[in-house]
Amino acid sequence: MHILLTNDDGVSARGIGILEEVMSVHADKVTVVAPVGQRSAASHSMSINKDLYCQEIESNYPNVRKFSVNGTPVDCVKTALEFFLADDMPDLIISGINDGYNLGSDVLYSGTVSAAMEGPYYQMPAIAVSIGKLTEVRGYETAGLVAEIIDRVIVGGKFPGILNVNVPGKKGKISIDNVVVVPQAVQIYRNVILQKKDRDGATCFRVVGDSDMSTAPRFSDIAGIRRGHVTVTPLRWQQTATAAMETVAHLIFHNH
Repeated sequence: MHILLTNDDGVSARGIGILEEVMSVHADKVTVVAPVGQRSAASHSMSINKDLYCQEIESNYPNVRKFSVNGTPVDCVKTALEFFLADDMPDLIISGINDGYNLGSDVLYSGTVSAAMEGPYYQMPAIAVSIGKLTEVRGYETAGLVAEIIDRVIVGGKFPGILNVNVPGKKGKISIDNVVVVPQAVQIYRNVILQKKDRDGATCFRVVGDSDMSTAPRFSDIAGIRRGHVTVTPLRWQQTATAAMETVAHLIFHNH
């Protein structure tokens, strides 16, 4: 198996480093293509008509090639699949391990998840992996769990889609028997916009926010994390609201 690794925390982040090490044992070949630095909340942005600079970095593992890109997570995946790996396409994309959750509606803004969303465009499965608080021990446990999910779902089950995996940062066992497969909820934030003064005394604003996980439905990714479970949510990139099509057509053509 050939795995493409990427993230939004940067090519030198500990999370992708742990995945690189573990997947170098689990896969025949690994290619790492990740941003030069932090690109969190980049969502699905791309650097259209801007110069991208790529640099190959030495890896500690003989079956791993590693590149940094001064762009977004999606830039990294597209550069990998359209150029570096155009003649040697991977079997799977893994994005992560992100230091911080990507739960509920946060997947709309997540560079980690958006990189995985590129999978369907290239007819390959993808996994986004996030943890509440990355530590060395829980990072390696998470990478081991990802390897088991790959064996069961991707290799064994031939699942062709996208999985969003979130791992509790502190409590909760990181193992298959603690996984729940659940839908997204809406992630509520309080105090999203902070008004402040800069060094010159001018008024400015900062997007911050305190997450409120208490209102999530019981059967959801957010509630699952609160209860100490590992949550797995299948995602899709198609955004057509299929159930609403008949209603909208009726309103357009018959409601007059």
